[in-house]
Amino acid sequence: MSDDELERRLRRALHDEADRITPTDRWDRIHAMSEQQDQGARRPRWLAPVAAAAAVALIAGGAIALTHRGGSGTPTLASATTSPTTSAATTPTASSSPSTARTTTQQPGAAQTVTTALPAYFVGSNGGTGDRWGLYREFINAQLTGHASADDRARAALTLAMHSRPSPDYLTAWAGTSVSAVKVSPTGITITLTNKGASGFTREQTRLAVQGLVWTAQAAVGKGTLPVTFTVSDGSTALFGTWSTAKSYNRPPADQTYRDLATLWITTPPRGAVLHAGNDVVVTGESCSFEGASQWQLKQGPTVVRSGQMQATSGCPTRGTWQVDLGTLAPGTWTFRAYERDMQGGTTTVGDTSHTFTVQ
Repeated sequence: MSDDELERRLRRALHDEADRITPTDRWDRIHAMSEQQDQGARRPRWLAPVAAAAAVALIAGGAIALTHRGGSGTPTLASATTSPTTSAATTPTASSSPSTARTTTQQPGAAQTVTTALPAYFVGSNGGTGDRWGLYREFINAQLTGHASADDRARAALTLAMHSRPSPDYLTAWAGTSVSAVKVSPTGITITLTNKGASGFTREQTRLAVQGLVWTAQAAVGKGTLPVTFTVSDGSTALFGTWSTAKSYNRPPADQTYRDLATLWITTPPRGAVLHAGNDVVVTGESCSFEGASQWQLKQGPTVVRSGQMQATSGCPTRGTWQVDLGTLAPGTWTFRAYERDMQGGTTTVGDTSHTFTVQ
């Protein structure tokens, strides 16, 4: 068989095979690779389509493998609100929120809409003994246009922080209050609210409610610790009748974040996550505990199945990160509890939080 006939048959066979494959991404790079190989001085021209078809098959196969990881269409974390592994509590950056944006709407003449997870801070009980409160961060899905501005992102995140309630234990200090506008500039963030906030909360709870909006706006904007100022549409000059709108607000320095943030966070798995059976379950979190030490329990209902101690990367006043590898878990509903015992007496807790998730 002549070289021309061999090349003709190979081209036809590869063309027929490629027609049955739909590339999922990066077609331009495949084409560029084909062109580069096609120009090789010592390579026959029929190698270029071979390489292109092989690359298409490899990418298509890789996409199928990722989609059906572990033999199931269910990803390891079915929730789109997964928080990042590294800590984003102290310094808000553009990467503080997880990369979960995906296109959800594309209509002729309409702006493209994407679903993305935004950081929001909530006032919740710090757990343990005494009336102690702190901020907890959650990542919650929101609908944004594909080219949403920093103003839009901040307003969406603030609305979530004020009106969504991922845990029934979180306070609703902003019930009846809405965000009228958000203006982000290189020197600060201005938030306009419809009124001063709800009544019936303690001074510390309202302080944290204000700080929760500060942390939320800064994290959503991702430009560092820009000072935050408030204005109120109804003419009020003090949020909750206590916190003046004539001053600016900011998060504390890194070695004083314990003033605002709850002692312990569980960052993954998020609340209500559905995990794929057969995969290791790794719980991660943050803490500001004595010498970085705290305790954990794995529960099914009220029954403690396992327990242990975890060590964070640093102790208070610096906030550290920790993780606990639980291995594979049987299908069912599980609760992971993280808590810190009082080092002086050892019988009371000074921080306590838990997340419930499902393995199936």
